[in-house]
Formats: sequence, C-alpha cells, structure tokens
Amino acid sequence: MRKDKRRIGFPEILFVFVIIILFLHNSYTQEADYYLGLSRYSFINYDTNKFLFPGNKFKAEEFFDQFDSLIHFGNKQINIVHVGGSHIQTDIYTHVVRKHLQGLTPDMNGGRGLLFPYKIAHTNGPLNYKVSYTGEWEYNKSTQHKRHLKTGLTGYAVSTSDSIAEICINPNSDPDIKYHFNGIRVYHEFTSYRISVCLTDSAYFGTYNSYFGYTSFNLNKSYDSLCLKVVSDTIDDSFTLQGILPEYSSPGIVYHTVGVNGAKLKSYLQSEYYIKHLESIKPEMVIFSVGTNDAYTRRFDAKQYRKEYHQLIDSTLKAVPDVFILLTVPNDSYLYKKYVNTNTATMRTIIYDLAEEYGCGVWDFYTIMGGLNSSRAWNSLNLMKYDLIHFNKEGYILKGELFFSAFLKSWEERLESPLSSYPDSLIDK
Repeated sequence: MRKDKRRIGFPEILFVFVIIILFLHNSYTQEADYYLGLSRYSFINYDTNKFLFPGNKFKAEEFFDQFDSLIHFGNKQINIVHVGGSHIQTDIYTHVVRKHLQGLTPDMNGGRGLLFPYKIAHTNGPLNYKVSYTGEWEYNKSTQHKRHLKTGLTGYAVSTSDSIAEICINPNSDPDIKYHFNGIRVYHEFTSYRISVCLTDSAYFGTYNSYFGYTSFNLNKSYDSLCLKVVSDTIDDSFTLQGILPEYSSPGIVYHTVGVNGAKLKSYLQSEYYIKHLESIKPEMVIFSVGTNDAYTRRFDAKQYRKEYHQLIDSTLKAVPDVFILLTVPNDSYLYKKYVNTNTATMRTIIYDLAEEYGCGVWDFYTIMGGLNSSRAWNSLNLMKYDLIHFNKEGYILKGELFFSAFLKSWEERLESPLSSYPDSLIDK
C-alpha cells in the first residue's frame, strides 16, 4: 500500500532560509552564491558551482533524505569518505568542508573520522591532528610498484618488528572544533602482537574482526586522545598498521579523508583491503578526487583512465551498493611547470560519461575555477603554488568554501524539487 508522499514542511523551509541568509555573500556580477565571506574573483564561475547530475539522481536523493533526517531529528550518523591524492592528504580544503558540515547545527559533530600516522611514513599529514611514536618502523604506500606491506583504504601501511612500540594521536589541534571518541578501530593485519589502547586513566584490550581486518575497542567513557601500544614476545612476527578510526556513538556527520601523495586510480585498485575497509565504514557518500596524477603525462591514455575509473566505481559499489558517489573533476594544472595540461578536459568528458552511466553526481571544479589555463590566474593572486598543480593554504580554503557552497545548493534544490517525479522508494518513508 502506497503511503502519502513526503511533504516539505514549514520548519524545513525556514531552516533552509536561515542557512541561506547566514551564508549568502554580497554579489554584484554573477549569480548569488552561498559564499562565506572571501573576496570574489572574476575568473571563478560561481554560477556553475553546484553538484550536477548527467544521469539519474536517485542515490543523491536518498543521501539528502538521510541528511534531512539527521538535521531535523538528530537520529542518524552519516559517514562521508573523500578519496584522492595529495590535495586530500593535506586535509586543508576537506577540513574546511568537515567543519562547516559538522557546524550546521549543534549536534552534527559525529567524530573526526579515519586517521593515519603519516609522520611514521616520513610524509606530510594533516595539521589538525598530532602524531608521536616510538620504535623502528618501515612503510609502504599504494603508489609504489613493489610493496611488501598490504595497504587498505588509507593507501598507507607502517610496520614494526620491535618488541614494544607505541603510536600516540591527538585529533584536536584545531581550536575551532573538538573531537571525542568512546570507541576505536585499529585496522591492521593479523598478528601475534598484543594490542592495547592506553588512555588518560585506563588501558583497554580489544577484539579482532578477521572479516574486516581491525581490532575494536569499546571504551567506558569519552576521551580526546589515544596511544596505541603493541607488544610481542617473539622475534618472528611483525605488526602492520593500516589506519586508526576513533568512533563516537552519537548522531552527526563523520567526514573521513583518505589521500595518498601521487595517487592515481590504479593506486586504490591495488590496495588489497580497500573494499573490506570501505565496507566496514558503510559510508552514505563517497567522493572521488582522483585524476591529477593520471593526467600528469604527455602520453595520457584516455581508454585506460576510463577503464580504471570503471573498476574503482565497481569496487566501491561492491563494498557499499547503495552509496551516493560524487565524482570531482580535477583542477586545471600545468605539465612540468611549462605546458598547459589539456588532459584534464579529456578527463572531464570521461567523468561526465561515468556519472551518467552510474547515476553519480559531478562537482566540476575544473569549470568552476575557470577552465583551461585558469591555474595561472590562481597563481597570480597567491592562491596556487609555483608548480601550478597544488594550491596554497588560502587557495585550499577557497576550494573548501566552494565545495560546501555546492553541497548547500544541492540540498536546497532537493527540497524545492517536486517529489512526485521520483520513485515510490524515495517518497514512501
């Protein structure tokens, strides 16, 4: 029996109106944007800053329906996983998005999300959490052709054979937002090492989940920092870590970021535990920001790029069949700091094709930032680094503001859309 169609009530309309007023910035040359107080730039196409849907948008509707439920009833935790390369590993623009989403209402902070001790792998990590460690460690990442350590969703792995080693993480380096947790998952390969979590007043031992490949720790109260301790009585084993997930059992947004410097599509395809780790998180939304490194060549293979993107989307849907996938078009860039990179325009066409085929959304940042050769304009105003590939802090912050604005637009348009055009599964709640 069909139920009554879902109606958009006055509280929802009022809430969206308040959000618009809060985030609307004065505009004078282009369409109004939910722009968060930064100066406007003539080369940015603000009117194109939205999520686009070349095909159906049923999974997007399902995602925003869950987002509505969280906003209005506070009865759900929503996980978003953002996958990419160096733009994501630094976690500057994605942290801007994380804070805005978790700050929409007082109860939107569901936790920090997946962490990795990049310091042990001798590479840059996010500045919003701190890492210290003891012991001798080796590392691999998914971009390496020859690896002896298996990687997972984070794309990194670190390993030690020391009899005692420790990793301490404080996820609260950003004074603007505070993270707590009352559970922990430690993603690692099976080992004879004894694994414990040392907190301010207690030590906990966990239970290993052999299907997903993590040890889970249930804590009796909330904490804001942790130390992972591994101990072995033998010399014939090692401990290999692939990620740490502090968990908070409350409703809200959890925005996980997984980035690997130099990552291409195949980097995630060859991460042995990508599917299992993603399945264990069960995200409602996955965002792909992959392609900059695939395009960094004078012999770009469009067919191979399309094939590998197919494989990555298929692997993701195998892990989470009902997930809403958003594909982002990489930014304009230069080859070897000298040559305008036309490969990005080719990738853009492929991304739109895939979005139509799979029912994904598209955030076309390439067009939004100004299209071909716009990286020169960003660089001239100190928004982009001299390599004409990466942004500086101000540029990444701007990118994060733009993404959040596009998210709000898509949510608002969803509320304004006539629901009668959607299938019963999306209306009969």
